[in-house]
Amino acid sequence: MNPPAVSQAKAPSKLILLGEHAVVYGHPSVAVPLDGPSSRASARLGRPGEPIGVELSDFKLAWMRGEAPSADEAKPFAALVERLVSSGLAPDNGWTLTVTSEVPIGCGLGSGASTAAAAFRAVYGLFGVPRGDSELSDDVFAVEKINHGTPSGVDNTVVSHGRPVLFRKGKELAFLAGPGTALHLAVADSGVRHKTSEVVSDVASRRREATERFDAVFSAIGALAEQGRAAFERGDARALGGLMSENHRLLASLGVSSPELETLVLKACVSGALGAKLCGAGRGGCVAALAADAAGALRLAEALKAAGAVTAFAARVGQPRLAGKGRP
Repeated sequence: MNPPAVSQAKAPSKLILLGEHAVVYGHPSVAVPLDGPSSRASARLGRPGEPIGVELSDFKLAWMRGEAPSADEAKPFAALVERLVSSGLAPDNGWTLTVTSEVPIGCGLGSGASTAAAAFRAVYGLFGVPRGDSELSDDVFAVEKINHGTPSGVDNTVVSHGRPVLFRKGKELAFLAGPGTALHLAVADSGVRHKTSEVVSDVASRRREATERFDAVFSAIGALAEQGRAAFERGDARALGGLMSENHRLLASLGVSSPELETLVLKACVSGALGAKLCGAGRGGCVAALAADAAGALRLAEALKAAGAVTAFAARVGQPRLAGKGRP
């Protein structure tokens, strides 16, 4: 059978409901894929012998293999192509990769993992590579190291498997059973950007100066994640929201919140959210607020935009597949 001329793929964004920063130090986190926003990629065959081409439509960047521009956005995709070629998953000529994404960058929604997962899947499809979710996660994790230095492994895991998980670094994955009904969130972009690797590095530096205090906070966050797993699986949105708000308070005590994030979290809570917290590394990026239903998520999104969010949107955690175990 001849390979397809074009292969297209899509990957979700992700949200950590509970567990940021603590997950880096071996504590559990609850992370979920979002139905939207998402990333898309297409891989298409070119003429044999032509250099591999890469197009990042969102950044108006395009180059041929070996001539990647110096822009930070190009580096992970140049590495992605080299991983595909060096591992024998794709030939070293005759194809082009195009990537685009709706996932905001630097907001804690896993934009890097999402775009990488879509890109790898598109190339797998073009050349008939039989890679499963775990192998995809390995490939995406290699790219995440370029994006974030020492990533926890949460983003690549959730985005590649497309399933809610209780994630603990270096441990067997625990996929979460469904809550029976979808969970509805409002996600608001503060407009403040951060570099995850820099925030994680700063937290590590500050922990060395106050190890006992930081480790106590990390342990408390990990305990919230364990409670959150149970709340998620039984569909107790009210309990889950309370845990999210407590998680935000603990993250703020680590110094990873910001005035903009605090404003949005407070606005969400006074506007009827069941709970709200910062997303990802913090010091900017997004806030997630849990709503009782879809209409409530839309109302929260509007309230958050009125409170100064650059943008805000309703998102849904859909019905996951059956619970089980898996390899990270």
